[in-house]
Amino acid sequence: MLARLKAAEPDFDRLLTIPEKPASIAAAEQAYQDAVAARQEGQQRHVEAGRRLAAQQLGQPPQISSADVEAIGRELAPLFEAEAVAKAKRDEENQAYQASLGSALEEPLRLYREAVDQALGRLENLLTYGPSFREKTKQAGIDINRFSTLPGVCPQLWERLNYVRVAFDRTN
Repeated sequence: MLARLKAAEPDFDRLLTIPEKPASIAAAEQAYQDAVAARQEGQQRHVEAGRRLAAQQLGQPPQISSADVEAIGRELAPLFEAEAVAKAKRDEENQAYQASLGSALEEPLRLYREAVDQALGRLENLLTYGPSFREKTKQAGIDINRFSTLPGVCPQLWERLNYVRVAFDRTN
């Protein structure tokens, strides 16, 4: 019966969820990764061409010229630019998503904070009963430790709970 009278606590498993990232973030990330791969491939071609030029033997027909290596090198500039544009787009999409999280998480986090605050308050209140009950049993000549040591450790529990309360109060 008491369970039916108790107010239902919000379902924090359901409430405390991170909003799904939009598909545009994944697309922007893929575009960035593709741009990085294209730039790396271009750099590899340029490095390989430079190695082939350096490895040419005198007295043999040239396989590659300096102009060829320079032409391959000039092809790198647009690849670096494309990578920078893709990175900026990806970062912009991520920033927009991050900015939208505040409003989506504000209410669930407020409810969660209130529930934790109430739970700490209830526990603090419950722990105040132990020492007074222990004192009553002493005055009545009863060794409460024969039955339970909980009333005797409530002051230590409350002290440690106070550390939790201090840390909790510092959260936003």
